[in-house]
Amino acid sequence: MVNMDDFSIVFIVGLLTFIAGIFSLKRENRLFGDSVNTTAKVVAYYEYTDYPNTITMYTMAVEYYHSDGRLIQAREQSSSNRQKYPVGTELKIAYSKEKPDLFILSGDNSRKIIMVGMIIVGLAMMTAIGVVALNS
Repeated sequence: MVNMDDFSIVFIVGLLTFIAGIFSLKRENRLFGDSVNTTAKVVAYYEYTDYPNTITMYTMAVEYYHSDGRLIQAREQSSSNRQKYPVGTELKIAYSKEKPDLFILSGDNSRKIIMVGMIIVGLAMMTAIGVVALNS
């Protein structure tokens, strides 16, 4: 016998994943759809260790000039288990006009790929549950 509570939970998780993916992608497009391209310089890495001290993660800090001449110092929005670029490296970036301290590396679509993946996984979960529920 099929337990409908389990199906409901999986469907709700799929729906929430789908909605989160849609909203995240819309926000990303709003922030970086009309971004400003410039050059940034890696100035530091912030290091932290997860609990229970098994993985060390690094967040890159860069500085770049806003189109009005202000110096912006910003941290990358993601972390890595390695320092991707040596301090002093110059990188091509795109920063948000709406929030100039938010930037992405030029040509880096990894965030959008993750968001589209969330949408696809959410749809797949809801579809699979629908098919199983109809066939039981």
